[in-house]
Amino acid sequence: MKNKHQLVWGVILFGALAVLIVYSSGLFLLVKNADTGGYTQGYYNSGMMGGRVNSNQNSSGEKLTPDQILSDVENYLKGYGNNLQMADIFVFTDADYYVSVEEKDTGKGAMELLVNPYTGQVYPEPGPNMMWNEKYSMMMGGSFRYNANATYTATVNRTEAVKIADDFVKSQLGETFSVPGDGHAFYGYYTFHIEENGKTIGMLSVNDTTGEVWYHDWHGELEQVISEH
Repeated sequence: MKNKHQLVWGVILFGALAVLIVYSSGLFLLVKNADTGGYTQGYYNSGMMGGRVNSNQNSSGEKLTPDQILSDVENYLKGYGNNLQMADIFVFTDADYYVSVEEKDTGKGAMELLVNPYTGQVYPEPGPNMMWNEKYSMMMGGSFRYNANATYTATVNRTEAVKIADDFVKSQLGETFSVPGDGHAFYGYYTFHIEENGKTIGMLSVNDTTGEVWYHDWHGELEQVISEH
């Protein structure tokens, strides 16, 4: 009887050890894949955001043309009516493309999107676009809110926001970086282009109520900026 109990406990311990080994191996592979910097499934590190936003590439390994990307975004925007248009497209070498969208009638920023350059998949950009946007694409209970009749007045004006952003990049990135003010005012925040020695290299956002800064550190290396409007 004693030997039978020992055998049962031995089987249980062996099974638990096997599960632990498989789980540990999975974690190791996940971290290893994240550290390669390759074009794989998007991930976010701990902290406010962190990590590069990369979707799965298609089997051909060839990126879509800018015209194909534009077409995919236009089809996505049809779900919001006919008052939205693309403003800027940020092309990154190793991450999903960024697209800023504005309202046709007001010229005000509406939302920020990311596009898989291999498949054309369009989805809302995480960060300020989800958490600070008071009219479009604000995360609410696991879904996205769109309030067509929303009105909004900022308490931090654009000039103040530019100074906040410029002070931030100089203190956090270095004196060669600046925020000259190019970008868009959205409903709840601003997103500005960051320059290094006069060349655009990325972006950050400033909350237009609190002045909080959210640096977009998930994009990767910027290849070019295409301005549509």
